[in-house]
Amino acid sequence: MDNVYKLSHDNDHSGDSEIDAKVIEFEGSSKLPYYLIDVKTYSLNVLPSRIYCQANLSLIPDYDYPLTDMEIPIMSLKMLEILESVNPFDYYRIPVIMLDDTCLDLIPEGIDRILQIDSYFTIRLNEINDGFFDYEKSDFKMSRRLEGQIGRIKQIVLKRPDHGFPPLFRISETPSTLFISFEAKEALEAANIKGCVFEEVEVSE
Repeated sequence: MDNVYKLSHDNDHSGDSEIDAKVIEFEGSSKLPYYLIDVKTYSLNVLPSRIYCQANLSLIPDYDYPLTDMEIPIMSLKMLEILESVNPFDYYRIPVIMLDDTCLDLIPEGIDRILQIDSYFTIRLNEINDGFFDYEKSDFKMSRRLEGQIGRIKQIVLKRPDHGFPPLFRISETPSTLFISFEAKEALEAANIKGCVFEEVEVSE
């Protein structure tokens, strides 16, 4: 099937806080969401070699797609391997280290002394797809400030590509949105992957 879904976070699952993990600031961390999305502007050289987050280590292992304060796409190795098994896709991954949020006072003395989980990654898709957005059937308005760019999208309709949709992808018209194919969604649900919300998107022929 060629159904497609928006991939977002389940922000109601945690009994600990409104987020599952908080990114520990580093030089350039405020721009991290842009670095991960805008592959045409930013090279891989601007990305950190690893990212540290503070989290409740008794809860975080239960969720494969945790919500962070930066809302960047962090996923467990298990989730990433399942997506890759559906169909290979081009991406760059950065290790994310979850640190015990009850021991953060030890950070100045050495992160290695803090309990941690190292089975998470954030990813940057190396391609932003053109040609998937159906301009005739989608309901949208053009931006008043940015000439030639789409502003508000009320209803999105995607065109089915001849080769089918990638397991995970972004499109030029709304690059901050992550989309997932039907096959990938089914594989994640079959593996009982936790933390994901899927919103179906209309697909035209």
